Amino acid sequence: MIVRVRSKDGNFRFDLQPNDDASKLIEKVLETMQNADPQSLTFSNQPRGGEFAASTLKGSSLAELGIAHGHLLFAAYNETTSTATASASSNAATDPITTAESLSAAASSSSQSQSASSTSRSKKPWETVKEHSVDTYWEAQEGKITRKKDSTFCRHGPKGMCDYCMPLEPYDSKYQAENSIKHLSFHAYLRKQDIATNRPTQSFIPPLEEVDYTVKKPCPSASHPSWPAGICTKCQPSAITLQRQPYRMVDHVEFAHPDLIENILTFWRSTATQRFGFLLGRYEAYPDVPMGIKAVVEAIHEPPQEGELDGLTLGVPWEQQPRVERLAKLCRLEFVGIIYSDLSPADPTHQDPSLAGKVVCKRHKDSFFLSGIETIFAAQLQLGNPNPSRFSSTGRFNSKFVTCILSGTEEGAIDVSAYQISEQGMGMVQADMIEASVNPNIIRVKPSEGERYVPEVFYRYTNEYKIDVKESAKPTFPVEYLIVNATHGFPNAPNPTFLSSKFPIENRPGLHDQDLTVALTSIGRIVGHKELFPIGDGVESTKGKSRADDDQVRQKLVGALSDWHLLAFLDTSGFLDQDDMAALCRLATTHDSGAALDALLLRPGWQTLMALAREHVPTSASETKAPEPPKDQFTYDGGIDSDEDVGFDDANEDFYDDGEGDDDDEVHVSHVRRAPARNDTSDADAVTAAAIAAAAATDDAPAGVKVCSHCTYHNEPSASDCEICGLPL
Repeated sequence: MIVRVRSKDGNFRFDLQPNDDASKLIEKVLETMQNADPQSLTFSNQPRGGEFAASTLKGSSLAELGIAHGHLLFAAYNETTSTATASASSNAATDPITTAESLSAAASSSSQSQSASSTSRSKKPWETVKEHSVDTYWEAQEGKITRKKDSTFCRHGPKGMCDYCMPLEPYDSKYQAENSIKHLSFHAYLRKQDIATNRPTQSFIPPLEEVDYTVKKPCPSASHPSWPAGICTKCQPSAITLQRQPYRMVDHVEFAHPDLIENILTFWRSTATQRFGFLLGRYEAYPDVPMGIKAVVEAIHEPPQEGELDGLTLGVPWEQQPRVERLAKLCRLEFVGIIYSDLSPADPTHQDPSLAGKVVCKRHKDSFFLSGIETIFAAQLQLGNPNPSRFSSTGRFNSKFVTCILSGTEEGAIDVSAYQISEQGMGMVQADMIEASVNPNIIRVKPSEGERYVPEVFYRYTNEYKIDVKESAKPTFPVEYLIVNATHGFPNAPNPTFLSSKFPIENRPGLHDQDLTVALTSIGRIVGHKELFPIGDGVESTKGKSRADDDQVRQKLVGALSDWHLLAFLDTSGFLDQDDMAALCRLATTHDSGAALDALLLRPGWQTLMALAREHVPTSASETKAPEPPKDQFTYDGGIDSDEDVGFDDANEDFYDDGEGDDDDEVHVSHVRRAPARNDTSDADAVTAAAIAAAAATDDAPAGVKVCSHCTYHNEPSASDCEICGLPL
């Protein structure tokens, strides 16, 4: 394929393959440039703006970067300092007025100024920020909406293009209205802002700006003391007009497996209390929305909490949060949001069969979707997890942190709702301007007092006469102005990172208790007494068995270890160090029973854990069975072959005990046999044996006690039921 590159040196065409590494393209481009600094080389899909460093593309193929046949890239670079010095020297040599002394002084001053500027100039915040991989991906894509050939208006051939079928920009307003798109994706909104801010003839200006509703301290004019001693128009925030946010940072929340939701529902069904958890996952491109982003949830970690019937109590952040974040990073995951339940049974008395399994619909258009206190809590979490962006003057903009709620629908079913707090809501929480109200669907604006300054706040709405009305938001305004909703779902073909969720979940005392014995037993049940060795080390890990059995054990071990809750528990066991946990996390996420498992088997901490697991191998039933005494040739054992030794007729005499002083004269047992081969006499024989045991026990029973005829326990005279077996006496 042909890749076109345009730079200040001209236009160039390079013949490459889609699977070629980007470094090959970079080498060819550098060959066309004179004295270019390789570290300063950047590429962009536009003549100005959207540049990304060429060094970040190495390791990815051209197809992965979205570079296809005929793709046009714009390259830019800085020349090396030696070139600038040489050009200055040549210009000075051609000038007859310039002397050698002035040339030397100019060269030295130029070099000093260049070195001073290079060392003293600090990089801007947006130049050093490290963005998410999904942001880097969309910045490298054209992102336009492709359209098919219109059969009515298009008059050209199959390879032609006209105004009716040419690709649209991802922020096209007509396409947005035709497809009922409520919110633009973040990168579509960013593309729109970037084109409106930056021009090809000017230097790059970050198109995004974080909202800041706080008073500037000190005042830029320096004409008065800082607030609250003084304030002016240059340091006070402007009036706020609340409006619906036109974009959303995350368009879709995808749960990798339904068991993630089922585990929370299991807790609610067992305890009738609510549950909270952090969503661990990653951000990926969402192709169903132009330049969309989705949060893929791979695990849910539950912090320490106290659930209640209508709420819960927890502390965020908790002391183990840095450890969990570090462990998630080893698994190439991060905190992408939170989830909590808000469920109540439709029939708490369980008397109405028609309401069985249904829940109350608490959140709807006539009540609320997200309460005021939930909105403030979610905004605080978003402020603690900002989104890094090189298109913002501060190096960060908004947040991709999502909030999911498990609640009832209007049909009585259980569903997930995903929300985010708008940029204005985050700014108002950061400035301590709002607080929750008794009514869950409204937010209260705080008054200005002390260090807090609250500007004028307004909100717009359309009244019953279809007229746009602007009203003051003081003292309260609807909470919907601060909410941005997102979609959610599950994949059609689940391919989760963690293959198992059988290990007890953390911080569920009494319901799911985590214990080292449970972890060792689960591992020992798979491995047994076998010692696994790395493949290819010359040692046979299995003796007397086929290689297929050994591979099956390795696959089962990988499936059991691919469990987030097990990883989080083993990280606290004290047996595995950081390198051991890194190898274990690599195995749990890659599911590689070959090299990844071999690397784990070589770790000393894991070898110690495996030695303990082999000691906790569950004992089979055959091993726990007590050894039988040697057979007596004169004792009948119920076997068919022993009929020759003892005849059945010899045992057909009546057996009864008519001794003196017998308190149980009613016991008369006839035809006592032990022949388990006959099914019709097994129940009778069991009753007979119990009766004989009870009769023998009553012989030695002291006076004034009741002997249980079932278990022979001596009960009190006043007892009506046996204290041991509970059966009636």
